[in-house]
Amino acid sequence: MTIVMQNALVIDGTGAIVENGSVKFSEEGILEISKEELSGDSIIDAAGMTLIPGLIDSHVHLGMLGMDVDLKEAQSGAIIVEQLGRCLTHGITTVRTLGTKNNCDIHIRDLIQAGILKLPRVLASGRGISITGGHAWMVNHECDTPEEALRAAREQIKLGADVIKLLATGGMGTKGSIPNAPQLTEAQMRVVCEEAERTRRLTSAHCTGLEGAKNAIRAGVRSIEHAQLDEETVLMMKERATYYCPTIITRYNILHTNDPDYEWLRKKADPGDLVRMGKAIRLCKKHGVKICASTDGADGGLTRIGSSLADEIGLYVRYGLTNMEAIQTATKNGAEMCRINDVTGTIEIGKEADLALLEGNPLEDITALKRVCMTVRNGEILLGG
Repeated sequence: MTIVMQNALVIDGTGAIVENGSVKFSEEGILEISKEELSGDSIIDAAGMTLIPGLIDSHVHLGMLGMDVDLKEAQSGAIIVEQLGRCLTHGITTVRTLGTKNNCDIHIRDLIQAGILKLPRVLASGRGISITGGHAWMVNHECDTPEEALRAAREQIKLGADVIKLLATGGMGTKGSIPNAPQLTEAQMRVVCEEAERTRRLTSAHCTGLEGAKNAIRAGVRSIEHAQLDEETVLMMKERATYYCPTIITRYNILHTNDPDYEWLRKKADPGDLVRMGKAIRLCKKHGVKICASTDGADGGLTRIGSSLADEIGLYVRYGLTNMEAIQTATKNGAEMCRINDVTGTIEIGKEADLALLEGNPLEDITALKRVCMTVRNGEILLGG
């Protein structure tokens, strides 16, 4: 069945817009884009609304209620299904998940790919790789040599992981961890990055300190998560085409919570962190380092999966991106970083129809991203309609 959305403001993700545009699609993909009305089996009048590519959250943690909460695989699976269903209500059609204790994200991804579950696309990592006792050690392979790290990476690849998650530094969320302290060595990360490239997997490095971030960049990691970048580090990233996943909303929530359960976490944070993160956004814009919208969302914490993505994108606008640039962080850029830009991330003929229909115009008001009235995944309306 062909579906046509008529009379929408179409923001296609490439930087172009079509006013009063029409997009025709089916489960075979995007079939036609026009400034004129199109014919189809079903017509949706989207006057006054905006059609954008389905959003991508490039950093979430599916299937967990906190690193210290021990869940059985069936429990994690049920949580993941609920989380992904919630993502649809926020226009999210793809997530890259970076750390799940029992590899359950990989199993759910397989069910989605088989068409058994109608949910957002998942790029799954399963368990990450850290040093013994390092950040998030409870959900990771603990490795202290390059050989151990390589073996752990190969185990995840054997299970079918799309992404290998590396813990380059300590982190905020592990009690007793020193956030900025380097952990995995450059040598450990290099052998993993080489193996990932050989097998066409993605790599991602948790980095809250610049020394660890530089180790990861030199090792060849594809994306840097969290780090409050300086100009030297941004130039290293530009040279190596490394992507930046800021996850600012998580630090923002830590600094603004009054919940006594998170007092220990707030004491680790510095109000200057947000100033430095804002500077990192502006430096990436200045030097052409691509930013990918990412939240670090994980239920059981302060940043919920789904609803936090629009808040994250809003912070990019506050810190210097245009509204169009900010939208592209969650569409075109995320797809390129995940190497799925041949199928999603923009509204172009031949690509899968991953779409979000919004009330209002996010080019005028970025909070329109919070007003999702329809989500389409691979040509099928899964929310609204």
